[in-house]
Amino acid sequence: MATYPWTELYVLDRDRLPAILAPDSNGVPSLVDPHPFVLRAAYIALDNLEDGLLQARGRLGLPECELFVVEESPDGPPHRSGLLFLFDRSLGSVSWWDGKTSRHGARARRYLVTTRLDRSRWLDEAWKGRLGYFLTGDAADSALWRVTRLECDAFNRSVFTLTPIRMAGNLPAPDFSTLRDPLLTAELTQQYQDLCRSVTQHAYRDVVTKARNIVEGVVGDRLQIQRQPGEDRLSNGLAQVRQLLENKQTRTTCGWTDLEYHLCHKIRLLHARTHPGQVVETGPLRPEFALTVVEDLVHLLTAWGLVRQK
Repeated sequence: MATYPWTELYVLDRDRLPAILAPDSNGVPSLVDPHPFVLRAAYIALDNLEDGLLQARGRLGLPECELFVVEESPDGPPHRSGLLFLFDRSLGSVSWWDGKTSRHGARARRYLVTTRLDRSRWLDEAWKGRLGYFLTGDAADSALWRVTRLECDAFNRSVFTLTPIRMAGNLPAPDFSTLRDPLLTAELTQQYQDLCRSVTQHAYRDVVTKARNIVEGVVGDRLQIQRQPGEDRLSNGLAQVRQLLENKQTRTTCGWTDLEYHLCHKIRLLHARTHPGQVVETGPLRPEFALTVVEDLVHLLTAWGLVRQK
């Protein structure tokens, strides 16, 4: 549970590094030492993730954005626990203690800790068992976290536990130059660049779409399948791969493995779940699950010899 005793804190607005103040035993704002790890944080409702990401990025750039005071999680890394503070008001002049020195006249922003008595979206969703997400950092460099637990400590403060939504490892540099069609090489290179950009922006649906497009292009090239209008080339290609693998005479010489086939098919099925009709039937696509296609794609490109060697 939370180890910081605060129910309010202040952020000094000054040209040099900002400072965090918290009331001492007499209620006087005092410099916090050591300085806690504090992040800007914007909440995103579970059912509004795509649109909410855009709104959250904009909110991270505002001085009134919520602050998340990070503490060590009892679940261990990479989880984080902490307290969330909401902007209360700006103060034109505040007196405060810097060690044993009294200072005056500073501009500051006052924040109040969230409690179980607040009327907030996250509490409403917690009661319904539908906890959402937090985007932390700033608009240009942010991280997406799922709220995995919301507890209340002895002082009625809300203690959040967050789990990062991320992929393992870094994306390798691809090399599509061995493909037969130079136009396809250029297109898949651009698709991969777009995929990398979508990963950093947490645009998980677009990540799935780009992964599917890349796999379709490579499978079509390896099987020399020409695109036909209105035809699912990836579906047709995978049907051919399955026939090759199920035939005892071609299985060992066809250049395909069961794992490659199933990873390609998984990417295709996840892409289908990004369509509105599929959402109604199967429910929304979780970003954690969607981003697994990145590791699937990296494995496939590596197996196909399409990753640039360092």
